[in-house]
Amino acid sequence: MNLEKLYDLAEKEDVKIYDFYFDEDINGMYVNYDKLNTIALNYKNIDNSKEEKCILSEELGHYYMDATYNYANVDKIIYNKQEYRARKWSYYALIPFENLKSAILNRC
Repeated sequence: MNLEKLYDLAEKEDVKIYDFYFDEDINGMYVNYDKLNTIALNYKNIDNSKEEKCILSEELGHYYMDATYNYANVDKIIYNKQEYRARKWSYYALIPFENLKSAILNRC
């Protein structure tokens, strides 16, 4: 899935995307508050479109997998579990199974 399709997917799902500067070393964050779904991307920390695609797809993974947590007060186990779920969705979205299978068969 390319970057444009990810933005289209967010728009289709009514997930708003905002440019937001974080003081910490955070490039993106998914926020679900009172059924309002938003993704904040720190575009100042994003160097290229590949990085942007990876960050956006992971944040969409939080949306699709309902992998949310209270960032200010989260248990390490819950944090790791929710991040894993979001990244897993991201991997499947960015690398469809048939493409992965083909690459393995072609020894790429």
